Amino acid sequence: MLSTRGIVLAVGAAAAAIAGFSYGVEEFVLLAVAAAVLLILGAAWVRVRERAVRTALRVVVTVPVPEVAAGTPAVIDMTVTNAGARRLPPISVEDAAGHWGLSHPGLREHRTDPGRRVAQPRPKRARDGRDYHGDDRKLLSRVVRLPDLRAGASVTLRVPAPTAARGLLTLSQVGLWCEDPLRLFSRRATTAPPAHVVVYPVPAAPSRHSQADAAAGRHGRADRARRASLPDRHAGAPSTAATLSGDELSGLRPYVPGDRLTRLHWQTLARSGDLVVREFVDAETDALALLVDLRPTSHSGDSIEHAVSRAAGLGVAALARGQAVELCTSTGDRVSITPGTAGHGTLLRALAMLGPANPPPSVAMRYGDRPGAGAVWATGRLDTGTVVLVTTAAGDTGRALPEPLRHRAETVLVS
Repeated sequence: MLSTRGIVLAVGAAAAAIAGFSYGVEEFVLLAVAAAVLLILGAAWVRVRERAVRTALRVVVTVPVPEVAAGTPAVIDMTVTNAGARRLPPISVEDAAGHWGLSHPGLREHRTDPGRRVAQPRPKRARDGRDYHGDDRKLLSRVVRLPDLRAGASVTLRVPAPTAARGLLTLSQVGLWCEDPLRLFSRRATTAPPAHVVVYPVPAAPSRHSQADAAAGRHGRADRARRASLPDRHAGAPSTAATLSGDELSGLRPYVPGDRLTRLHWQTLARSGDLVVREFVDAETDALALLVDLRPTSHSGDSIEHAVSRAAGLGVAALARGQAVELCTSTGDRVSITPGTAGHGTLLRALAMLGPANPPPSVAMRYGDRPGAGAVWATGRLDTGTVVLVTTAAGDTGRALPEPLRHRAETVLVS
């Protein structure tokens, strides 16, 4: 395709030819002929060399840090290698700033199940209104020109990622172009493979006296008190709850082959001769069910970002307290997150994918017996533990939840 320089030369040649024939100036005609020869040679040179460049050029894109927090600098390395046996002409790489796409594919689209593709953002528009996809687009003026690459040589470009906003950042359709020595013509030789960067939301610090924190503490104390007051299952069981390896003692039960000998209750064995073992129950009843309202009618402006940030703060605080977190969205998605080294990243990664959305028709039909003003909440630990709904004043909290949860859930309003 003609570059800006080529277009100027072609227009000048046409004007010189018209002026020469109109006023009988042979010099203008000769100048137009010379410009036409340069244009023809440039087009032929690019046509021939583009095939050689396409065969020899290898482009590898690597992401040193694929997951970062919003506002944290991140880069993508693009390595261009000459895998051919001859030196390549100068290569022009499109400016990557116009090839970034930000999307929020949601939990359902971001699963890494076999055969499931990650949702791709829509292509952005070029300055002339056309998509970036397609080989007929002209080379933009902002490019990075690489030096001549000898056989086996490579050069690496560091592309900064725009991490100001959370979500799934995708760099795609960055073209590498072959130009003639005078830069009159250019043809796209190849395209760099796509790269993805997950940008985490910044957790909002929960208020010290927020309703959600008070609810978490209240339900947690109530659950612990209830478990401590339960009668023993077997005679001789201790009267207070003890813990072992992070589990809570619920009572004693007869020994079953395969039980660990370290859990034998030796006092009962010495007293009655019966083999009984201590039974432990995970403290999952003290889990936090975190409900995030994603209905488009509930949000305006940056309220969705505030909701996600607030949910991240509540979830991170719960994981730090040792609580399990079950992240539920109004689209019917649910992710269970257990405390641990990977729990913090799993929670933030899931929240980074959330955006305004309505539940799919199949999910709405599946949970059609409990509709809630366009919101669908998948079942899980919603019947036990602490339930916190993060929504806005426009979310109509009275109708967002089904009847069993409407009187149990604590509401956190964001604006």
